Amino acid sequence: MNLTNSLALVGLLSLAACGPSGNKALHDANASTTQVANTLDDISQTIRTVQETANQVKAFSEDMAVTGERVKGIQGVELLGDSGWEYKVVHPDEETAEALETALNELGKEGWELTTRSGNNRDPYLIFKRRKR
Repeated sequence: MNLTNSLALVGLLSLAACGPSGNKALHDANASTTQVANTLDDISQTIRTVQETANQVKAFSEDMAVTGERVKGIQGVELLGDSGWEYKVVHPDEETAEALETALNELGKEGWELTTRSGNNRDPYLIFKRRKR
């Protein structure tokens, strides 16, 4: 038994010898020790889970880089590479709201994202961007 464990044992035996208040202190110390051990187990499990997830993402990213495929449909995840951006400028002209909506929906299906509206009220234009394919 090492020195730390021996001192802890002596301390616990001293608490136990103090009667009912020592028993309560011993019980509280045991409960605290159990709670700390459970918390450390939870933290350890969380770290293992994060590590496994990071390894899976790394492997997935490497596979995607080898095949040249792109990730689609995952919100909040963007795998950065050297693909860069491409841009498209659209003049709405005198289109009706329905025709403009249809045109914008088509651009969205093609991966274009509206970044800004520029120009003036008489001659507006919309600027879209998407990752180079």
